[in-house]
Amino acid sequence: MRPHRLSLTAFGSFPGSETVDFDALAEAGLFLVHGPTGAGKTTILDALCFALYGQVPGQRNSARSLRCDHAPPSAGPSVTLEVSIRGRLLRIQRSPSWQRPKLRGAGVTEEKSKVVVAEWRGSAWQGLTTRLDEAGDLVGGLLGMNADQFCQVAMLPQGDFARFLRADGDDRAKLLERLFTVKIFTQAESWLAEHRKLAWRRAQELRQEVDYAVKRVEEAAGQALLAAVAQPPAEAGQAEPCTPEDDPLRWSGALLDAARAVVGRVTGEHAAADAASRSARLRFDQAAALAERQHRHAEALTRRRTLDERADERADLQAILDDAARADRVLPLVTAARQRSEAAAKARTLVADALARARPLLTTTSDARPAAHGPGPTPDALSSPYGPGPASDARASAQGPHGLQGLHGPYGSSPVGVPGGPQGVGSPPDGPAAASARPSAAELAAFERQRQAEIARLSELLTEEARLSVVRRDLLRVEGELAELVSADESLAARLAALPALINQAEARLAEARLDAARIPAAQAVRDAAADLIGIDGELARLAAELDTLAQREAEVSATASELPERIADASAALADVRAQAAAIPAAVAGLDAARAVREAAHRCEALAAELDAAVAAHQVLVDHAQTLRERWLDLRQARIDGMAAELARDLADGQPCAVCGSDHHPHPASPAPSAPSADDEHEAEAAHEAALSDREAAERALASLESRHADAAETTGDLAVGDAEEQVLRAEEELARLQAVADGEPALAAALDRIESERERVRDQSGEIAEALAAHRAHRAHLESERTRLRTRLTTTAPPADDVLDSGAVLAAAEREVRRLTGSADREPVLAGEAARLTRERAELEEQGRRVAARLAACRTRHEELSGDAGRLAARLDAARGDDPTLAARLSRLHDEAELLREALEATQAAVAAGAELARAEQAAAEAAAEAGFVDVADAVAAYRSPAEQERRAEALRRLDDEHAAVTRTLAEPELVAAAAEPAPDLAAIGAERDLAEETYTRLSSVLDRAVARAGRLEELHTELSACIERWLPAAERHRLAERMAALASGTSSDNQWSMSLSSFVLGERLRQVVDAANERLGHMSAGRYLLRHDLRKTAGSRGRSGGGLGLRVADGWTGVDRDPATLSGGESFVTSLALALGLADVVTAEAGGAEIGTLFVDEGFGTLDEDTLDGVLDILDGLRDGGRAVGIVSHVAELRSRITAQLKVTKTRAGSTLATVGVSG
Repeated sequence: MRPHRLSLTAFGSFPGSETVDFDALAEAGLFLVHGPTGAGKTTILDALCFALYGQVPGQRNSARSLRCDHAPPSAGPSVTLEVSIRGRLLRIQRSPSWQRPKLRGAGVTEEKSKVVVAEWRGSAWQGLTTRLDEAGDLVGGLLGMNADQFCQVAMLPQGDFARFLRADGDDRAKLLERLFTVKIFTQAESWLAEHRKLAWRRAQELRQEVDYAVKRVEEAAGQALLAAVAQPPAEAGQAEPCTPEDDPLRWSGALLDAARAVVGRVTGEHAAADAASRSARLRFDQAAALAERQHRHAEALTRRRTLDERADERADLQAILDDAARADRVLPLVTAARQRSEAAAKARTLVADALARARPLLTTTSDARPAAHGPGPTPDALSSPYGPGPASDARASAQGPHGLQGLHGPYGSSPVGVPGGPQGVGSPPDGPAAASARPSAAELAAFERQRQAEIARLSELLTEEARLSVVRRDLLRVEGELAELVSADESLAARLAALPALINQAEARLAEARLDAARIPAAQAVRDAAADLIGIDGELARLAAELDTLAQREAEVSATASELPERIADASAALADVRAQAAAIPAAVAGLDAARAVREAAHRCEALAAELDAAVAAHQVLVDHAQTLRERWLDLRQARIDGMAAELARDLADGQPCAVCGSDHHPHPASPAPSAPSADDEHEAEAAHEAALSDREAAERALASLESRHADAAETTGDLAVGDAEEQVLRAEEELARLQAVADGEPALAAALDRIESERERVRDQSGEIAEALAAHRAHRAHLESERTRLRTRLTTTAPPADDVLDSGAVLAAAEREVRRLTGSADREPVLAGEAARLTRERAELEEQGRRVAARLAACRTRHEELSGDAGRLAARLDAARGDDPTLAARLSRLHDEAELLREALEATQAAVAAGAELARAEQAAAEAAAEAGFVDVADAVAAYRSPAEQERRAEALRRLDDEHAAVTRTLAEPELVAAAAEPAPDLAAIGAERDLAEETYTRLSSVLDRAVARAGRLEELHTELSACIERWLPAAERHRLAERMAALASGTSSDNQWSMSLSSFVLGERLRQVVDAANERLGHMSAGRYLLRHDLRKTAGSRGRSGGGLGLRVADGWTGVDRDPATLSGGESFVTSLALALGLADVVTAEAGGAEIGTLFVDEGFGTLDEDTLDGVLDILDGLRDGGRAVGIVSHVAELRSRITAQLKVTKTRAGSTLATVGVSG
């Protein structure tokens, strides 16, 4: 890959159009890109990478826009690169997405990314694609590497390799994974890890099923049964007790046997308790019956004494009922009088309201009115005790269904008469004085406006009245809630007082269990040491046999490895020849497409020539036909003009004026000729002419199209005959077939080479694995021997043998017994901890509830005070608003009625006079009826009245007294009660205690028997279930153990993995070793032979995971003979080492990718840290990279480089943006 020319417009730091001639710069071999910091030196590399891949290196690719902010608003960013890749000259034009101004209106719109790829073929550029994806595939395929690899190979980025040099294994792995594919190995690691997880999950699920089954067995058995099974055997020869950890199935069977034994024992005890309970119940029932009869006799005596004391009450009830019966006869007349009173009151109210409404406005007239009326009564004189106005009506309605209390007054004093006659109140006034006393219309209108204003004001207060009802309801609800909260607060305080003692007890039991749990690790350590010692002895025997086998395999692999290099060289040469021919296939395909296009154009040209001749002939026919029809139309038109007089004469009528001369007399109208054409004939001829004209124009357009298509086809063919074009296509197809046939053999050759290389890698891996295995086995054997000695010493110290001979089996058995004992004691810890935690949580919850209740109580009291205040304020405001009226609605209604009564005052007064007379008659009838019934007056009759419900209630009370007296008499006469009274009182407490004790014993044993039977049945079910769970779990546990070992080995976390290297890290480590080898070829020269890089298999110091080996780097210092950490290098030493590492990586990536040779390299920054001698060495190395015509560009702002490197690309920075200029190159 060699870039020739790069043009960029409005891109990055450059607002205008800039061009870089890489060919001119590359003539010097080494050229410098320099300029001030931030001028845009790196932008040139970004433009180069963007042209090839459509993206820029590193974090800059995430920038919002690549367009220069200094560019004019309408200038779009673009990059054009002319580059040679694998012998093909390409021109790539790219434009990133950007926001351009709208063509119409304000605002911006987004321009999408675009690309145009063309190839120089012959003497012109030919387009290849305008699709982004196709352009990326084309460039990536030709270069043989992706964007990340290209940036690392062709653009050694500033600072990246210094970080890579000092990075830990994880960070190095991230970079190497971008450059070298290890996908298959990471997928293998992921699959093994996922398989391990699934196997673990399945084993855990099945183990949890076993644990759950054991837990259910424990819960079903209970503490007593568990303790019984755990007891040591009482006699010699009995089986030792087991635990669920040792043998869950045998343990469950022991529990089942124990449960069945308990069922048999409890069954006998239950039968004996049943008989004793039945006898005790019979004795108690007999004593209770005697005590009940004695109690009934004593109660009857007490009730008879009480009834005798209530004789006066019965007489009073009888007298009240008799008086009420007489009052019922007077009641209809009283009711009629009340109704007449109500009617008279309503009439008086109407009169009083009407006159009172007019009186404030007509004071003078009202004062004169009594004289005008004469001696008649005033409206106030019409008041009656039966209906004293609206207030009395309200009181009367509150005194029961008939309002009888309103009748007491009239008969306690002389009734007020109601005068009649024409001059009474309500009579229409006569004479001038009465007429002058009547209010005028203006006065009534003014009074009406005042009342309407008052009505409007009071209507606004109706919502306040509704709100008062709501506030009172809320006040009642808050009072109820306040009572509930006070009760809840008292309950919480009582419970909190009892909790501390319970918590202390639970914590004491928990501490004892935890002490036993703390002793378990020491016992387990002794047990594990004894078990490890037994395992080590067996492992040492196995290692001795494996070491002999590995020695034999090492000899066999060495013989196979010596034959492979020659086979690989032959296969590589054959594959390279096939790939060289296969690389010509795209050009052959393009040539075949071009030949086919020429052939199709030749066929098309031939066919179009025939069509063109036919079209010319048809066009001529249509032209002649259109001309003929035009002449016919013109002839018909002329003939119609000549006969126009006759056509006008057809419309003439006698008495109607002529359209030409205006005369209404037509002596000689013209007559039409026999063949004269009509207007329709002329129109038809004109339409036919226009249709023919349209056909001629269509034929002309078709003829022009055919001529254009024929000319295009002729231009494409270049006057090549059809036969020649066919022959050209045939030759291109044969060449393509030959190349494809050759290329079809490439997979087989590649596969063969891969097999040989795989075999070499396999042999190499086997050799390495055998060597590593030998070393590992020997190291492992030494480690085991050392560990055996350590364990023996430890066990001898911990458990000294009696005869100086350590028996690890005996020590193991004793340690396991101790562990089981402590574990059994510690197993109670979760239950005790849960109980203590539950009590503590309960106390915290109760305290929190107490705080919430207190807060709610305070809020509720505050709300109660607020509602009380609101209710008081609203009531006071409404009381002030309604005045003497009971409600606002009543006041509004009264105001409306007053307006209506002004108009009806006279009618109301007359009605009041008539109502007064009827009232007097009704009062007289009521008084007479009361006297006839034996009452003093109507008030006495009303006082004696009782409602039907009250009469019924009093009659029912009288009947109850009589019935109760008769029942008591019958009870005292019963023989069995009389006999029981003579018997001594039984001791029910003693007899009941005997019965309760017997029943309690029976109930307890029934419960015990039910629980024992249920427990035995449940244990039998759970024993079967536990057996099935264990059968499912054991195979899954074995599969998980195998998956765990394989996943740990592949991820580098296994103890079997000596270097803690994951599978992918192992592959990347080999790549890193190749990079180190390539880097050392240059680092020795650049460091004057002092430094060399060394690939370190050990984990780096900064690695944080359990794995991470295989990617370490060390720097071998030839002057001191000491390996140094890269972090200890100075700035200049770090740059030199990083540069060598970058160049080595570029070589390895290029070889790995198998892509195009990179003809131009760029080194970005870092030279400012070098001294003069080191700089000379570095420049010598970079100058050596020019071998084979390669050019090297150095991107730096170091001033000294300008005097050493003559060919320069200068970047100038201004406030308006940056510009480019070449220095020291020809042209």
